[in-house]
This record gives sequence, structure tokens and C-alpha cells, in this order.
Amino acid sequence: MHPVLFKLGSLEIHTYGVLVAAGFLAGITLAQYRARRAGIAAEHIGDLGVWLIVAAMVGAKLFHILFFWDDFSRSWQETGWASLRAGFVFFGGFVGATLTGILYARLKKIPLWRLADVFAPALALGHAFGRLGCFFEGCCYGKACSLPWAVHLPGHGAPVHPTQLYEVTGNFAIFVGLSLYRKHFEGEIWWLYVLSYGTLRFIIEFFRGDYATHYFGVFTVAHLTAGVLVAIALIAKNRMASTGHSR
Repeated sequence: MHPVLFKLGSLEIHTYGVLVAAGFLAGITLAQYRARRAGIAAEHIGDLGVWLIVAAMVGAKLFHILFFWDDFSRSWQETGWASLRAGFVFFGGFVGATLTGILYARLKKIPLWRLADVFAPALALGHAFGRLGCFFEGCCYGKACSLPWAVHLPGHGAPVHPTQLYEVTGNFAIFVGLSLYRKHFEGEIWWLYVLSYGTLRFIIEFFRGDYATHYFGVFTVAHLTAGVLVAIALIAKNRMASTGHSR
């Protein structure tokens, strides 16, 4: 863990925040490059990027408050407004950013599925940076583990799975795969992203150790969310392919 990257007097610059910002920058830069190749003005990506950042952060925080109320309440009582700097749920950010992207595409009359395909690899790349930030922050950790690559975290009596690094690796692999994939119809890359990440997250959740609540003694709320997304992606992708969507 290395939560504080450096200090400027009394101001602490957190590693997590720097890496999340780097992830947004890398994702937007990649999306602008892909947009030009897809015939979408790069200016749209820059404008939309600002709204996506806001929507993602708000959505991620709202999901944390909704599904992890006890954690949020305890943190609020201990640190007050400072508690808002931590505790974000990716799926909440995903929903917030997706809805914002849909609204922007409608308002600006940009082909929705083409825009979604532009952003899909960028989302995976940016998320990889974010999960690396989680590793340095010490959140989203795994269960106790005796494997050679287990990591020691402060406050834990035993080494744990580096689930953050599992997601970094998985997201980077998704980014590479989607970047190289030659799509057959508009929207295919987007649904492949949802399918790939949903599957990745569903598997990694079995190794997470930071959940207090498990449904049926096994599944986390992220298990359920990832499972729903995988099902939606499979149905949508197959339906779009069968109805003859073209590039």
C-alpha cells in the first residue's frame, strides 16, 4: 500500500486520485483517436468526457451509499465530508456514464452504437488505471491466500489475494482484445466489453474478501450485477447480429 503519493505542506496527494485521473485522461485520449477513425469529431469526445467524469463519480458514490450504507455511515461519522473522497462502486459509475453517453448521443445526433464502440476499449483501459489505484489505496482486497503472489496489507493478519491486480490484468487484456477486434456490426464492441468485463468481475468476486454480506452464503452484490450484465450483453449482441446490423 502507498495511499499518499506525496505531500505539499499539509496537502496530501493520494495515489488513488492520481491514478484515477490518469485513467480518465488515457481513456479520453484513446477515445478521441478512435472517434476520428470512426468518423466522429474528436471535439465531441472531449465535451462528453467532462460529463462522463462527473456522471461516473456521482453514480459510483450513490451506489456505494445505497449498497454499502453501513460502511458509508461509519466513515461519515469518523471523517465527515472527507469520507466522500473514498468509497466508489464501479458499476454505479458505469450506469451513470452510460446514461449520460446515451443522452449526449441523442442531443448531438451522434450514432449511439458507433459512439459506444469508440468508448468500449477506452473504458477498459481507464478502469485498469483505477484498479491499480485501488491496490495502492488498499481497498477492494481479496480473501486470505497462501499463493506465492499473495500480498500483505496493513491491518490484515494473513496475506490476501491481490484482487485489484487481477482486475488490472483482466481490464488491460480486454482493452487489447477489443482494440484489435474487427467488428461485424455497430455496437458489437460495446457488448463484447460488457460481456467480457461482466465475466471477469463475476469470477474475481469469488476471491474478494471485503464484503460483509453474501447472498446464499456465496454471492456478493457485484456477483448479481455482473451476472445481469452478462445476460443482457449476450441477448443484445445475439439479437443485433441476427437482425442484420451492419458496419
